[in-house]
Amino acid sequence: MGIAIFQSDEEIIQIIKCEKRILKKPSGPKPSNRETKQKFELETVDGAAKFEVFFAQNSRLPRDFSLGLMVEKFMLIRYNGFHGTTRAGYHRFQHHENPHSHTLTVDDILSSRESAPTKIDDMTGNYLDYEGAKLFFLRSCGIINYADYFDFSRYNQLTFDDLDL
Repeated sequence: MGIAIFQSDEEIIQIIKCEKRILKKPSGPKPSNRETKQKFELETVDGAAKFEVFFAQNSRLPRDFSLGLMVEKFMLIRYNGFHGTTRAGYHRFQHHENPHSHTLTVDDILSSRESAPTKIDDMTGNYLDYEGAKLFFLRSCGIINYADYFDFSRYNQLTFDDLDL
């Protein structure tokens, strides 16, 4: 898998969704001045590529969080919670009023924004809080062994995929 050079936006999405596994037990969340952070590494099931994951949650505003999947210097995707305040002012960007994601595009790479993806998708309905966002992130990023390291038992609800229709 040629990670360093992406040929298309579809290739980026394939790399985000491809099956990966957590390499070793993630360390516990570490608090700092403004947020609590957790980092751990992933590897594709064939061992061809390694990734880094970060989870960060604001200590004072729990609905303000960020979850990211990186490979090398590329921020492939980042899921965010509700964070309407910015240094420029309150609700300057309307998308910050909703949970949302930022996905890397080839145009981002060509414009030297590999760590600041610009494609924004509204995630309303996919998660409401930090724990729900982590579960959604781990599943949508193809991390197959997340249940070995994270307990989401309170989120074990039936989905349409569970039904034999």
